[in-house]
Amino acid sequence: MRRLNNIPTKHQYSAVQALYWMTSCAMGGYAAVFLQYKGLSNTLIGIVVGGAACLSMAVQPLVAQITETVPFLTVKKMIQLLILCMTGLYAALTFLPLPIVGVMAVYMAMNTLNYCMPPLLSAMGMEFINRGYYLDFGLSRGIGSIAYAFCAAAVGFIIEKFFPGVLGYIYILFAALLMLAVSVMKDLGNERRTVRKDPRLDTEEGMLQIVMKNPVLLSLMIGFCLTNMSNAAACTYMVNIVKNLGGTDSLLGIANFVSAASEMPVMLLFAWMLRKRNCIQLLKISALFYVIKPIVLMTAVNLPMAFLGCAMQGMCFGLFTPAAVYYVNSTIAPEKRVKGQAVFSMITSGAATCGGNLLGGWLQDTFGLKIMLAICVVMAFAGMLVVAFLKEENTKRHELPFRVKMWRYFQRRKKRMA
Repeated sequence: MRRLNNIPTKHQYSAVQALYWMTSCAMGGYAAVFLQYKGLSNTLIGIVVGGAACLSMAVQPLVAQITETVPFLTVKKMIQLLILCMTGLYAALTFLPLPIVGVMAVYMAMNTLNYCMPPLLSAMGMEFINRGYYLDFGLSRGIGSIAYAFCAAAVGFIIEKFFPGVLGYIYILFAALLMLAVSVMKDLGNERRTVRKDPRLDTEEGMLQIVMKNPVLLSLMIGFCLTNMSNAAACTYMVNIVKNLGGTDSLLGIANFVSAASEMPVMLLFAWMLRKRNCIQLLKISALFYVIKPIVLMTAVNLPMAFLGCAMQGMCFGLFTPAAVYYVNSTIAPEKRVKGQAVFSMITSGAATCGGNLLGGWLQDTFGLKIMLAICVVMAFAGMLVVAFLKEENTKRHELPFRVKMWRYFQRRKKRMA
């Protein structure tokens, strides 16, 4: 009865994911366009976006630690607090005449907080699933991707018709709707803190000790740090790739649409994939497509070929995201899952975005766009090799029970829906 009585939770969480990725599109999807409009060079853009990712490596674990230890500060309340802070910063960036140094500082702070949101949203979704609520994380995250896609296409045309500064107004509108969507979600904070600890797991260990004792998790973090470095550079400077092939801001919107829309079918089918393959096998497939994407972008001679490269985003990042979230959730002790999601995201997203943007901006200004994309191929290939040689038997102990649990969950859901 609990799942049937909480069917609206699925739709509420899907709305939260959709609105978050729409705000993220307004902030990060057009970061290079907005910062170029503010007068920053490629190198300075790399410093701002990459610096925010570097700062997030320290801020993400801190946010997770505060969320887990402060009694009244639940995951939901922390998300609301971050939304308020980011909205205030973007408002300052939009309405105040800041110098270049001020623009860099405010945008870096805002972007740093934004990097803290995905692990918190993942932890929120996993809390509902772990507590037996009716929620399909892959579907909800896929809805977020398709919302990002349509937002990216629309924003591209809006920027071309007006000016890049309109992004601030768009962000504030979406942030207000996101705050409303989060506010109507049920707060499971108290329930999460009363979950019985698993006596088989040493919950006194820190996250570093847990990661070091799990060679599979450590290898995944290293491998996908390299692949996401490559992807971050390509995504941030997609504006330069499109314009190098004769495109405009509206065509950049189409490229962003293709990239984000390609994630939706993969995430929608993730539950079915999880019944056929375990998370490690799915992550290996994802790593392979992380290599294919920059190869296609590097060899693109026209915009349709570049759009084809953007379409590879579904099988690389679109597959990586739910597979990584489920794997971390099944590996880390229940009372450390918020921090576990944050630490995994810190390395595979924060460190990767930091390195990718700093390196990408410098390589473009020094050697040109083609050399940057060639280095992206090399980084992605190195990351794929780290993931490809993981042994399956090392993952079954952690993964199989959770995989069976998820399979049974979806079978029961099909029966109820029938």
